[in-house]
Amino acid sequence: MTEPITPRQLMLLQLVSKHPDVARDHLLKAGATEADLTYLERHDLIRERAIGRYRVSHMGLAVLKRSL
Repeated sequence: MTEPITPRQLMLLQLVSKHPDVARDHLLKAGATEADLTYLERHDLIRERAIGRYRVSHMGLAVLKRSL
């Protein structure tokens, strides 16, 4: 069984989907913690493309569609 996504993690996922290739530093300034980013990466909701840059994965898009 997977852990449920928190409202802050969902907000970060939405932020990454609106701004592809967003920098890790920007996410940390927006209120993300290392644990949030680790959770999103571990569950394959976001992927690191270039070093320190994130994009939403296919699974992340599915989560966003379900959250609407």
